[in-house]
Amino acid sequence: MLTTPKHGWTDFQLDGTSVYSLSYLSDIPFEWLTQAITALKYLTPFCVKGNMEPGRFLCTVSFWDCHVLCEEEHSSSLKKKDAEQETAPVSMLQFCQELYHDINRDLDAWAAFQHDAQPENIAYRKKSLAQKLQQLKDLIAEKKADFDQKRAFF
Repeated sequence: MLTTPKHGWTDFQLDGTSVYSLSYLSDIPFEWLTQAITALKYLTPFCVKGNMEPGRFLCTVSFWDCHVLCEEEHSSSLKKKDAEQETAPVSMLQFCQELYHDINRDLDAWAAFQHDAQPENIAYRKKSLAQKLQQLKDLIAEKKADFDQKRAFF
């Protein structure tokens, strides 16, 4: 889903969607992990965002699908010509599992994924990310049965 960051950029792709290059202007590891943790804890859909320079990227994660929306940098409306939309059959649990895997795979690179990350901050960021990853891992294990049994969330 997310490639290892390189030079302040990561690529995002879900099965059946385009590849979206996202920059360090959004603190993807922290923002996305925080959103995923809250969503799984309360079993509620959530949205993650990114900056494509130019353009904005949004991915709404519902229970059974993900909806990607990209809009032009200076667009004030979502006219069809100004926005690109795609849907992927990726559940909230799958999204969270992939997010966990992708960030955990190279924690050092994700800790440094910030335009002004100083060496002393990177160690703190790495520790904080590890804590968030553990929270997400625990929630994935706790909520797995709900998704396996396709329980109603409402």
